[in-house]
Order: sequence, then C-alpha cells, then structure tokens
Amino acid sequence: MAARTGGTSGDLYSWDVRCQDARRAGPGGISTDRQRAVDALAEALSSERKGASGAVWAVRVKLGRHPEYFYDGLVANGYYDPRSGAVTVEAAR
Repeated sequence: MAARTGGTSGDLYSWDVRCQDARRAGPGGISTDRQRAVDALAEALSSERKGASGAVWAVRVKLGRHPEYFYDGLVANGYYDPRSGAVTVEAAR
C-alpha cells in the first residue's frame, strides 16, 4: 500500500461565526458531515450576540509539507436576527 503524499483529502465542511465585534473571532469548526456542520453553525449562532452571522463551506485539505484548506463552495449562510433573536440557516444558491 503506497503512502499518500499529495492531492486532497475527502469531503469536509468548515463552519464559522462572524461577530459584529471585529476584535473578537467567533466559534468555528470542521466536520465530515454536512448536516452536522449546519447544525453546529445554528447552535453556535444561538449562543452569540444578536446580529452575528456565519457560513458553512465545503472544503478540502491539500496534503503536503504545509497542509491548507481549499474552499470548494458555499453550502449555507446563517444569521442571528437582532430584532427577533431568531436563528436562520439557509442553503446557498
């Protein structure tokens, strides 16, 4: 069996929350399951301050000496409505 030295890894989903306070990064993470990433985004947004937003992206890891993420496409956008306090996560078009 040959060792893998290049190329990209399997499907991954990156999610992160952007806060209105630019001095503070919001929570984020990586999942191998698309729905778990969307659910994690919704849960994180519900714990944030009103007005936070976030996104889920399909990503791949380029393997090599310095691994890095490549963003393949937007999966979903999420928002925490400052008026109602409701969290909405919608599939990207």
